[in-house]
Amino acid sequence: MRILISVLVLFMRCPLYNVKQLINHSGAKTGQFWFGLVGKIATESMPLIIWLMLFSFILSLNVLPFAYMALVALAVIVVQFVLGKSARKSFLGAYEITHRLRSQLLTDIRRQPLATLKGKGLGEKMKLITTDLKQFEDIFSHMIVEFVAAWVIPISMVIILLWVQPLIALAMLGMFLLALGVLVMSENTFSQKAEHYHHANIDSANQLLEYIDCLPMLRGFAQSNKLAKPLCDKIEQQRHEGLGLEWAGGTGVLMATLVFEFVLVLNIALSVWFIDQGTLSLPQFLVVTVATIACIRPLARMTVYAALLRYMLKAASRLQLLSQLPQQKEEGVEPHSFDICLSDVDLTLEGTPVLKGINLKVAEGEHIALVGKSGAGKSTLLDLIAAFHIPNSGSISLGNKTIEEVGTRHWYRHVSYVTQDVQLLGGSLRDNLLLAKPSADDDILFEVIESAGLTDLVTRLPEGFDTLIGENGNQLSGGERQRLSIARALLHDAPVLLLDEITSALDSNTQAQVLSSIKKLSKGKTVISVAHRLETIKGADRIYVMENGQIIDSGEHDELVATQPDYRQLWQAGQVA
Repeated sequence: MRILISVLVLFMRCPLYNVKQLINHSGAKTGQFWFGLVGKIATESMPLIIWLMLFSFILSLNVLPFAYMALVALAVIVVQFVLGKSARKSFLGAYEITHRLRSQLLTDIRRQPLATLKGKGLGEKMKLITTDLKQFEDIFSHMIVEFVAAWVIPISMVIILLWVQPLIALAMLGMFLLALGVLVMSENTFSQKAEHYHHANIDSANQLLEYIDCLPMLRGFAQSNKLAKPLCDKIEQQRHEGLGLEWAGGTGVLMATLVFEFVLVLNIALSVWFIDQGTLSLPQFLVVTVATIACIRPLARMTVYAALLRYMLKAASRLQLLSQLPQQKEEGVEPHSFDICLSDVDLTLEGTPVLKGINLKVAEGEHIALVGKSGAGKSTLLDLIAAFHIPNSGSISLGNKTIEEVGTRHWYRHVSYVTQDVQLLGGSLRDNLLLAKPSADDDILFEVIESAGLTDLVTRLPEGFDTLIGENGNQLSGGERQRLSIARALLHDAPVLLLDEITSALDSNTQAQVLSSIKKLSKGKTVISVAHRLETIKGADRIYVMENGQIIDSGEHDELVATQPDYRQLWQAGQVA
């Protein structure tokens, strides 16, 4: 039983297990692929008939008339042509599997917490879903079948040599094992280089995203070259690691190929010795030579396939890890009340504890605020309530139902989140608003636009609501983008409203207008606000003070000013500003 368990554990660690798991994960039907693989093996097997006729002719064993041999050879060519068509199904089947796998992996990413798509996580996932998946697709669709089919001739020739002269066949098998050992020995170096190259790719992708994101700001200070050198350094490191990977893979292939080429020399030398001993005839010597040459070509080809397959297996391992990352349930039970409860919640990001022992209850219709110094964990707590993270421990519930019970679809329908980081579509003003409520007519759109203080903007736009606002709203000012985000949240009209520094990009007049609109439209809603301008949250039902990822105190504004030194300091600093 222990042996069986050990074998099972070794199989699960085997990279081929990852390929099998990915194929199963894709949900694709594999019948066409396996049918094509069998067809390819049959196609590669057909020349054996001609080889057997040739060896029979050389050894003068039951030789067919020459005309019959020509007819058989012609028949083999015709059958090969027919079987070759069925072998093409392996390509179609492989592309179907990788197509389904791509769709499934995109679904996996969509179900993962949204915070994993920010920062470094975005660059890594871009690399996985583009470079790694393309590498897996190309090699899986073209090389797997070729690699398997390439074994047909060598195995057959070894069997023939075992019949002609067993010692020569065993010597050749020994050389094959030596070549395999060379490939295995090079595997450790290759694995290390592959890991370094993978991380170099991720680093350069992240650096490129940062450079593009910061380029407008850098140009504003005439510092366009500020991040160019780090980016060039990362690209150079990527090139260096890539060359190292190619060298590590190529060295093993060259050494194994050299061993295979030496097999011919060894077999000829052994054959000469056996001829001197009188245990091998000249016709048998010719068979040994021809069979050895027939073996070497596909085996040398397989060393190249083996190197490419290692690339695929490394990519498969990373894709398998991607498919196993924590996901959030999409469908669930719709909540019927909208109080929020966090119980003993801890959150660790990249090994660093960010939130510790958070206990928070917000009654339906209550307005609370989170305050604290920068880095206290306020925005992260809002992200957590918005289901952007999965807590390491504890639970979050909406209407006495956890996120797992509610599902992200219902959760996002009932929670509106306005953040400092505004994201807009590259379409029109109307396109961005209708994301929140596709059925809204112009009267409703004008109402929320007025509430958000955007009436002047719509009036001066050449095509009103149908004016294109550029990629991520780059035709709008920072304040206009922020107000459009607020208008969208108001239009969403969700029973829970999360507001993270919504007035940070607004002037005092617009701030007063927006806060008045939010106060009017948030009646009866559960509201959680984060603000550095404490005058904007003075009227909150309860204010929670955070420090180092923990809630250290709570109360009403006047109470906290009188009793809480950290809050008093924040309030006085705001009054001075």
